[in-house]
Amino acid sequence: MSRIIENVGMLDLTQATEETVTSIERIGNVGLVIYRAETAHLLTLLKNAGNIGKTIEIPEGHRYYSGTLRLDEEYFQLLEQPDRVFVNGTVIIDKGVSLEAFQNGTLHLVVNGEVYAPRHLAAAVTSALLKVGGASAEIHAYEYEPRFESGKVQLNNAYLASGSEPMELVLNGMVHLDKELDMEQFSARIEKIQVNGKAIIHEHQSPYFYDKLKKINGLVEVIPAGFEHVTKPLRLNARSVRRFKSHKLYTSKPLILEADVTRDAFSQAVSEIHSSSFIICGEEIEDLVWERCPNLNTEIVSYERLFVFISGEETWSKDQLAALGQPASFIVDGTLTFDDDVTEGDIRASMSSLDLFGEVVVGEKRIKGILYPYLRANNGSIIVKGTEEELAGIGNVGMLSL
Repeated sequence: MSRIIENVGMLDLTQATEETVTSIERIGNVGLVIYRAETAHLLTLLKNAGNIGKTIEIPEGHRYYSGTLRLDEEYFQLLEQPDRVFVNGTVIIDKGVSLEAFQNGTLHLVVNGEVYAPRHLAAAVTSALLKVGGASAEIHAYEYEPRFESGKVQLNNAYLASGSEPMELVLNGMVHLDKELDMEQFSARIEKIQVNGKAIIHEHQSPYFYDKLKKINGLVEVIPAGFEHVTKPLRLNARSVRRFKSHKLYTSKPLILEADVTRDAFSQAVSEIHSSSFIICGEEIEDLVWERCPNLNTEIVSYERLFVFISGEETWSKDQLAALGQPASFIVDGTLTFDDDVTEGDIRASMSSLDLFGEVVVGEKRIKGILYPYLRANNGSIIVKGTEEELAGIGNVGMLSL
């Protein structure tokens, strides 16, 4: 069966055959293609691929390693036969490797990526590294062995206290500097930072952070001074809103204000909102919410009496709609599926408006047409069952081996 695959970071053709390549109907953009001489002819079969950033042929006689390769003193001491290695990723040479052991070794290394070497080996490693084909390596000479972190990392005071010597950090994914992070300790404990992904910092941390930042492949998001960072959807009612006293909220998640939040309570609780998401509120306080949202990217959706918020996947039946008892504002951030027995009359009796950030799935085209007059925010899609575009394969992937 042919497959459709979206964007691919790296496509590995080293073990591919004509059959596996031609089984792909379409591939999106490809960042890098790795192949051997015996599979080079398969490149011409990638006719339905989007843009290809780079192709690299693995040198003949080299074993292939993808990921992070660590080399220590024992490896070099036991190296009796020449070891020819092509690495796509990161090579870390242990700080305990002596210059003698490295020079006596018979390592033939080709790297497409990064090499971390202790300072006393940096020159030797640079001169020994082979330059072949399109492979390119960036060499980092380190004083303290770098510490690698992946995924979501919260950089707080406990983290700083966890090491016995200054740290060089390589952060892959998302790193968040805790608001209470001791920045004097941060300056004393951190030597360098490299971010491959996203860093979220508070405004007062900017001078310290940028002083240590040596490289970033991604972006830095700065939370303005005085704002509280809200990291998950926040739903406030008349009681919970009382814990806020003129707070400034910074969020990329939905903020939901229940109908019992009065104008006076909201005015006292929130002085400003910086949101890149949307806010759900009653019509009675909609004007106040607009006043407190200077960011033009903030979407505000209001409801008159009742609202239904869909954030995951839900299927609603004719009986569920009837149970509402009155028309409601539907706000869909996930996927809402209407059962096949839902009729035009059910929609008209139960829906006052539709704000669409996700998907609504209906049983027939006629119901799709009925929904359009109710649309206000339309950042999603309405799909008729059976007409969904099936993705016979996978979405975006980091590495794909054929």
